[in-house]
Amino acid sequence: MKGKISKKTPGVLLTIIIGLSARYLANWIPNLGGVTLAILCGALIKNTLGVNSTYTSGVYFAKKKILSLAIILMGLKLQLAILAQLGLAAVLIIIIMVVATISLGYLWGQYFGLSRSFSLLLGIGNGVCGSSAIGATAPLIAQDEEEIGLSIGVVNLLGTLGIFLLPVLTYLLNLAEAESSIMIGGTLQAVGQVVAAGFSINERIGNLATVIKMGRILMLGPIVLLLSLFTNQETKKESKVTIPFFIIGFFVFSLVGSFNLLPVIVSSYLQNFSKILLTIAMTAIGLEIKLTSLINQGPKALLTGGLVFISQLILIISLIYFIY
Repeated sequence: MKGKISKKTPGVLLTIIIGLSARYLANWIPNLGGVTLAILCGALIKNTLGVNSTYTSGVYFAKKKILSLAIILMGLKLQLAILAQLGLAAVLIIIIMVVATISLGYLWGQYFGLSRSFSLLLGIGNGVCGSSAIGATAPLIAQDEEEIGLSIGVVNLLGTLGIFLLPVLTYLLNLAEAESSIMIGGTLQAVGQVVAAGFSINERIGNLATVIKMGRILMLGPIVLLLSLFTNQETKKESKVTIPFFIIGFFVFSLVGSFNLLPVIVSSYLQNFSKILLTIAMTAIGLEIKLTSLINQGPKALLTGGLVFISQLILIISLIYFIY
């Protein structure tokens, strides 16, 4: 037991140091985010200084076990009661947008020759909640660290551009506050991006867009469950379907958060802790990224992600005019 712990310690410490450093740097680099910086820092170290075998076991542990714990604690963010604040038309738009975006990511990715898992990660990241959605679903559908890291990088880059693009677009289209909120909350990838874009217009749009975004995040639970069932049926010949422990934990904690079963200060602490764990896990992914693979697949991934984002914008504008 002591041998196993000592073997993992160097790699785990390395991911912690890099991950916490990335979170600190994120305070000085606007709109990029700790998760993206963690991946970039890990990849930079991997491809310049190199990472020898001493760290391999601990890095793998961070990528698998720490990520699983981060996903479980992420369930606390899913406040099921948020649905009560959304009108039926808004809920319908959210569902259509999430399903359509994942489908578009898959179709565009396949068209440009990306793997099925890579295509799904790009669709899920764009459709649900960026890095968190990719982190939650990657253990189920992706084995390639380069795909995970690159999909997070592409999705965050597009979301950052969207912070500046969408307020201008809502002005050009002369959208009302509710419609502007649906466009921003229904398309941008990360909560921080939605907040930045929405509040740059006014406080009401910022608040409404955040509620819409929370509705999209609620879709993460069913998506993770469906992916779990699908991958089990596809890879196992037995009729018995097993659900990974982290998915069960994710749903349990979503109920805990929704029914306020924990003190507010404890829930807040655990949610912040999940962000730290996610950053550390993404650092581990960055430490396994090879630059040559990124160069080979990067342009296709960026083109796919860009087309998905453009398709999202066209679809959300259509839905606003015809449904809302």
